[in-house]
Amino acid sequence: MVVEIDYEKCHLCGTYVEPICVDRCPCSAIRITDKKIEVTEFLCEDCNECGYACPDKAIKIKVVTF
Repeated sequence: MVVEIDYEKCHLCGTYVEPICVDRCPCSAIRITDKKIEVTEFLCEDCNECGYACPDKAIKIKVVTF
């Protein structure tokens, strides 16, 4: 699976330090790069904690089939 970010919906909601998704990611796979959310796929465990926490509903897990 792959995390998909809808950048049109994402408003970098933020707490005092960083967006909620960055704070909630248990494996530190999400970070801010050039004022955008970026997911490091090999670190991501597809738990969707970021998606559940996102108030903008801008994050979802995309199922990849081969």
